[in-house]
Amino acid sequence: MTEIVLNAPRARGLFVLTAHPEGCRVLVERQQARARAAFEKPLDAARGKTVLVLGSTTFGYGSSTAIALEQAGFDRIIGVGYETAPVFRGEKLAMSSPGWYITDTLQARAGNHVTYLADAFSAETRDRIVGDLRARGEKIDLLVYSVAAPRRSHLGQEWTSSLLVVGEPLEVLGLDFKSGELKPITVGAADPLQIEHTRRVMGGDDLEMWVSALLYAGLAEEGMKVAALSYIGPDLEPLRRMYWEGALGEAKKHIDATTRALDSRLERAVGGSAFTVMNPAVVTSASVAIPAMLRYISDYLGCAETGRGQYDDPLDVGIHFARTLYGEGEPWREHLDEAGRLRLDQHELEPDLQAAIAELWSNQQPGVPDEVTRAGFERFKRDYARLYGWEVDGVDYEAACTVDPELGPERSVIDLLASDEMRDRP
Repeated sequence: MTEIVLNAPRARGLFVLTAHPEGCRVLVERQQARARAAFEKPLDAARGKTVLVLGSTTFGYGSSTAIALEQAGFDRIIGVGYETAPVFRGEKLAMSSPGWYITDTLQARAGNHVTYLADAFSAETRDRIVGDLRARGEKIDLLVYSVAAPRRSHLGQEWTSSLLVVGEPLEVLGLDFKSGELKPITVGAADPLQIEHTRRVMGGDDLEMWVSALLYAGLAEEGMKVAALSYIGPDLEPLRRMYWEGALGEAKKHIDATTRALDSRLERAVGGSAFTVMNPAVVTSASVAIPAMLRYISDYLGCAETGRGQYDDPLDVGIHFARTLYGEGEPWREHLDEAGRLRLDQHELEPDLQAAIAELWSNQQPGVPDEVTRAGFERFKRDYARLYGWEVDGVDYEAACTVDPELGPERSVIDLLASDEMRDRP
């Protein structure tokens, strides 16, 4: 293992290439402490259960949901995330992901966590996990689908998703991440092939295959729930066109249709249920890539800080999810909308907050934004840096840290992305 001083991140464009291991460790431990405080005692309905989280290794919905479920009483957390070991160029760290360090911290006790470093889209990953579940005599009580990726391969075909709109191109006043200024941008229109590619990547095809694999193998526990984490957003027209009515929205609608079909299958097979979970917007590494989303979340954060609304970070959402699914009296049934979606986005869609955001969108011109937007953007940048372990209070960035901790079976980490991926079964 290598110790070096890592006092500034390497970046390429908007994307950070090197995470800080100590910053990531501190953030995970603080999230764990927050989750413990949120659950004074385990929820009776959650005790002893096993969850499979597909997309568990980044600072976002997946890892936060896993942390919350553990503190809510789950006995077993099985995660899948696409993470590769840190890469060096000479003696310099060239690339490292926060997910590697998040996994290192979550697996530190190597107790009830098992993490597969793997491609959740891969049939080999499904086969391996199904085989391991059989070998360990485990069944799944909850499947959480939190997979987002730019591309997907299946049966020799590869598809690439897009962030284009449907219909006419969109002219929108976006927020520039580098300058912090409002600038006009044009978002192109997707053609039918691009829409289908996006559906193939971000839609429900893989979710259906995972559920089918568990059902066919007899690994779905009686009453198993399936939750596909998603986003629908507000009625704000530019954001609506970019997301729910865009190419990405076509994929999200496909997940909706998939979960409705799975709900019927699970009810018949094991008395279970499936639903799409509409979460609120949060700061993620993808937020800067969606033109309208960066400005929208900055306005959301700025309005919340002035008391016009409430912002829920991913752990808030994970705690809300655990309480809603496993609180006394099945409260999740009361949170379903008319389409059968589980709605956890109430705070974001509160009318006064949306009215304040809409006012900012209607009254601003290119150039320096309103002070509310500026304040929100400053918080966005801090939260964005923390996704990679940077700008974390209390972390000494001049101290040496281990940048390449080893992750392997002795830590309950199964690395299927390594060259000898299928050799050492747990």
